[in-house]
Amino acid sequence: QVLEVPSAAMAVFAPCQFKIRVEDSVLDDLKYRLQHARVDKKNIENAGHDPSGSWAYGTDRGVLEQYLNHWRDRFDWRKQEDALNKLPHFMAKLHCPISRRDLDIHFIHATSSAPDAIPLLLVHGWPGSVVEFLKVIPLLNAAGFTVVAPSIPGYGWSEAPTTPGANVWYMADRLHTLMQELGYAQYAAQGGDWGGMITTRIARQYPKQCVALHVNFCLNLPFDWYSALKAVIGLPFMSRAEWAALKSTLYFLKYETAYQRIQGTKPQSLAYGLNDSPLGLLAWHLEKFQSWSDCGSSPPEASGLTIDEILTNVMVYWVTQSFGTSCRLYYESLGHHPTAAGPTALPGGYVPVPTGVLWASRELIKPPRHVAAECFNLKQWSVQEKGGHFFAFEQPEAMAADVTKFFKRTIDFEECKRRAPSKGQGPGLQPLRYLILSSIIGGTALAAVKLWRSRL
Repeated sequence: QVLEVPSAAMAVFAPCQFKIRVEDSVLDDLKYRLQHARVDKKNIENAGHDPSGSWAYGTDRGVLEQYLNHWRDRFDWRKQEDALNKLPHFMAKLHCPISRRDLDIHFIHATSSAPDAIPLLLVHGWPGSVVEFLKVIPLLNAAGFTVVAPSIPGYGWSEAPTTPGANVWYMADRLHTLMQELGYAQYAAQGGDWGGMITTRIARQYPKQCVALHVNFCLNLPFDWYSALKAVIGLPFMSRAEWAALKSTLYFLKYETAYQRIQGTKPQSLAYGLNDSPLGLLAWHLEKFQSWSDCGSSPPEASGLTIDEILTNVMVYWVTQSFGTSCRLYYESLGHHPTAAGPTALPGGYVPVPTGVLWASRELIKPPRHVAAECFNLKQWSVQEKGGHFFAFEQPEAMAADVTKFFKRTIDFEECKRRAPSKGQGPGLQPLRYLILSSIIGGTALAAVKLWRSRL
């Protein structure tokens, strides 16, 4: 069945309904591998935890064995598959400029019956998938949002480009194109992790179309000398919570980013092993869910997630064999490898559309509010005491409430559509900026005159 979209798009864009159905042979093969999995028995005794609460030596063997046993003996993929299929899934072909051919893109398109429903692009990250949104999408539908939740190209059921260059900018262009082809001339966007970076790029690059933004992973840099200066000057005035957040951010960047180096330099080497071993794939993902969710030093379930939910997310990578292709986004975007032109993960530049930021207590990177205000047209700043990096997965009710508050009450979405800013538009008149600049120019000129006179 073909999804109805405006006739202008139908000539080149015809999304078809898609049902997730994993072949029995794939599940039988998985069961065999789980039954014959070898868990390393030569672990350090009483390995303990890092100061952040994460497992000091990596994935805890006892927790891994618990998940392995559950996956092998009790996990019911067909039940999870049915839950996934309760949402409307589609496949469509989008043109891929770097490979010069069409790629299959998978997405959930859950429409709201509200007459004034806001079209919302909802984008996941790594090691996540659309599974993160199974609980939040119905809540957003009920609140008056029509949700488009794609699998990022190379993740889940979305085809991966086979040529180099598929970085954050590429992903942003493809997902923006998806919204346009679906007939949403103007829309809103929300994202976390890579999804936060991708939607930030979209909002900066296409502000006339993506007219409002909400992120739960706020990552951007001051865009010029004046915004950088204001960010530095504001540091002494940060709250105690912001200082603690900055400390935890620096801790993460120093001690918890080795995976980025591996996935950003030699992703394929890692992919061979994890594509072949479900135990290895589980261990790699499980360590991130324990380190990044709001569970302290406890297993990931302390964050509110269930073993079944985490395993369902792992299954998406297993049944689609997409671990390796998902890691390529690190290689293409972080600029770690020797031939990289530079990082594209940081969007860079001012985002002129109205922006809401959800600042969770256990998020990995938490910029101070005044720094975010230099990078975004910041309209809402929500501090959440519960929840971590997988916020929509861990706290779906809080996520839906914050998104609804921002798009329905903090801003007027219809007004955002009418007054959408232009690409490259800055934060508006900044008298102090010109005063400082004129003082620098005047002081430099005066010093030059004095130097000239002294040499006469």
